[in-house]
Parts: sequence; structure tokens; C-alpha cells
Amino acid sequence: MKFGIFNLWCAGILGLILVPNLLYAIRRREGGISSGSRAVNALEQIGRFGCMVFMVVPLGVRGGEFGFYSPEELVIWGFGTLLLLAAYYVCWTFFARRPGRRLALALALIPCGIFLLSAVLLRHWVLAVFTGIFTGAHLYIVRHGGPQV
Repeated sequence: MKFGIFNLWCAGILGLILVPNLLYAIRRREGGISSGSRAVNALEQIGRFGCMVFMVVPLGVRGGEFGFYSPEELVIWGFGTLLLLAAYYVCWTFFARRPGRRLALALALIPCGIFLLSAVLLRHWVLAVFTGIFTGAHLYIVRHGGPQV
């Protein structure tokens, strides 16, 4: 299965990841967390926006199009992504009621898992690199910055 030059499925997944973040930010007007290090904060933002762009645009993918090599990969990607999104929304439900460090770490890790699953199954190694950057910096900030995500 080929997605073409833009992966609208992944764009939809990004939207689903962003919705609870936006709702939480609207309800709680205090600022987000950040590291005391400008370098870590910059790495997180580079990784975050790199993940968002490369989930949708196949720059660096051989052939210039997203696609799976087998129907089984599509099924693994679909079910894996669905399960991770469901876990993400469950964690957000609990986090909205009672924020805590464990839930914050889960909310940091689950999107990274979605990015990595897409990177591996779509063979998008540029996305994998940005996922690594985002994961490392984001986990550092969440772990050292408090229970907010």
C-alpha cells in the first residue's frame, strides 16, 4: 500500500495526538514545562517539529513515497497505532483528573512510540532520527520538570 507524497493518515494521527494537549493547555493556562538548559529545550522542539513534518512528508524516504512492503506491515502499523492512541487517551483521562509523574512519563512515551512505529514500518529513517532526538529531550524535560506534559 502506498500513501503518496503526503501521508494524510499520519496527519490525522498527529491531530489526534494534539487534541488532548490543546484541551489541557486551554483548561490550564499555566505555562508548560521546560528544562533549565536551552540546548535541551531546543533539541526537544527540533525533534517535535521534525517528527510532525516527517510523519506527513516523505523527505528522505527511498522512492519519495510512503508505503508498506506487505499487507502484514499495514495491519501491524494500524493496530499498533490504534492501541497506542487508545492508551494515550486513557492516560490523558486519568492525567486530567489527577496529574502525576508516571502518567506524565506515559504521555511523553506513547507519542514517541507512535512516531517510532511509523518510522520503522514505513522505513523512514529521517523520522527515526527525529524521534530519537525528541524522545531523549522530551523524557529528560518531563522527568526533571514536574508532572505536567
